[in-house]
Amino acid sequence: MGSNVGSSDRREMQPDSIYHPASLSTPGLPPFIPADLRKAYNFLPLYNRNVDGRTTRIAIVDAYGDPTLSSDLAGFDGFTGLPSATVNFYYPNGVPRRTNSNWAVETALDVEWAHSMAPGASIDLVVGVDASLGSIYNAILYVANSLPGDAVLSMSFGLSESLYPTTGSATIASFHQLFVTITSHGTVAVASSGDSGASSCCNIQYPASDPLVLAVGGTSLSLNSDASYSHESAWTGSSAGSSIIYPKPSWQLGLGDSMRDDVDVSYDADPNTGVMVLALGSSFEVGGTSAGAPQWAALLALASQANSIKYGAVNSQLYNLSSYHDVTTGSDGFFSALPGWDYPTGLGTPDANATVTFLGSLSLVATNTNSLQGVIVTTSSLLTINMSALTVSGNVSVVAKNSTTQTTIFTKTYSIQNLKLQNQTTSFQVSFLLNIPISPYSLSSDITIKLVQNVATASVLLTRQLDINGNGSVDIVDVSIMAAVFNSTVGTSTYDPRADFDANGVIDIIDASIAARYFGATDFL
Repeated sequence: MGSNVGSSDRREMQPDSIYHPASLSTPGLPPFIPADLRKAYNFLPLYNRNVDGRTTRIAIVDAYGDPTLSSDLAGFDGFTGLPSATVNFYYPNGVPRRTNSNWAVETALDVEWAHSMAPGASIDLVVGVDASLGSIYNAILYVANSLPGDAVLSMSFGLSESLYPTTGSATIASFHQLFVTITSHGTVAVASSGDSGASSCCNIQYPASDPLVLAVGGTSLSLNSDASYSHESAWTGSSAGSSIIYPKPSWQLGLGDSMRDDVDVSYDADPNTGVMVLALGSSFEVGGTSAGAPQWAALLALASQANSIKYGAVNSQLYNLSSYHDVTTGSDGFFSALPGWDYPTGLGTPDANATVTFLGSLSLVATNTNSLQGVIVTTSSLLTINMSALTVSGNVSVVAKNSTTQTTIFTKTYSIQNLKLQNQTTSFQVSFLLNIPISPYSLSSDITIKLVQNVATASVLLTRQLDINGNGSVDIVDVSIMAAVFNSTVGTSTYDPRADFDANGVIDIIDASIAARYFGATDFL
């Protein structure tokens, strides 16, 4: 497989790692080994449940290759007590003819630390012949077209948005289309944010700035003597800021400006609190946001295994998670860490066990107000979608008021338990009805939950009660009652107000479409 993308453009992606020679230290002190970060970021409860990434695959894109990777990885596994890794090598444009020591260390970091945190996962290492835009594009293209089953893609490189060409094939728009394909397969795309800190608001690197990519920033991590978590601060090198290309995605709307902001999450990245890596036959302490990208990728592979889910564009879900180590001190030279989301550390660093547990479900909050036949009805829901079982549970409250006097005439909270989402080819859906027994005709608050690639939405329609015959669901009997009086209007002998679902005085195609939309819906009294 190949492409001429960027074949004449020699701008290169830069690896986001910083390293220096090192030897093993005592537990809890850098350079950290897998046992340290597994404890610090709470991976151990997952391994105790045999959640280690088995059945999943992690794609990693790098450049130039690493001539000693196999022997270094075997040594790393033996030294740290890890099981042997399964690594598959792919060269979309042929085996590189040149080596690059920086990329060799980067490759070793990516593979060794993805394996460290998801030791049961297989690793698909896709190697570009060099780090040119065209070569990296082809490597990501290979993931998009040939590795659709991978749970996650890790990318520890980037280039400033402002340095990409605006015409030709190697544009950001071209890369974005690859991430559209990759996330449509359910593969999560993860990228390091960069190691240059920030000197202005708007000079961040791509692909981390893509809203379909999880951007990982960096921290300085301190552990206790037993390797348990102590505290973190923003790392001075954590690149962050606002995109000059992408508008604000819906899941970031609370952050105040109009553009996509980096970073989303963070991880230990300070080269002075770095991780142990064996590369080129030597040991190094390695930092940079490159250290966080493969470990976040590994964590999401664990979530995929534990919950039997492929997440795709996962960012919106992670912004609903509250169980992070919130980093509130330090800066990247321009932006400071603050309580809650901030530029250099995003939402924070992970509690791995809490993250995997949270990603087994999806919360949905929806409020809607409609009016019909002189009644104002407000429907408020707090629902949880079990992403493994594909069921919906939770509570929905209904308040009905007289639209003239504002007097409350009905209020009730309904308990929804394990409603099954049905496969509708491009989505999963379930509809249910909440009966509102008022005069002169009972109403229904008709709710449809729709799940598309792990994004859930709720739509609410207020109608007259759809379950005409009162047997607990909208079925063929209800449709037959409506069909028997179709086209009749108020004042005619055949008009049946029970079948005039939208109460507009005529039983017409709108009523038929409402019945079709909620056919089979469960009725809650």
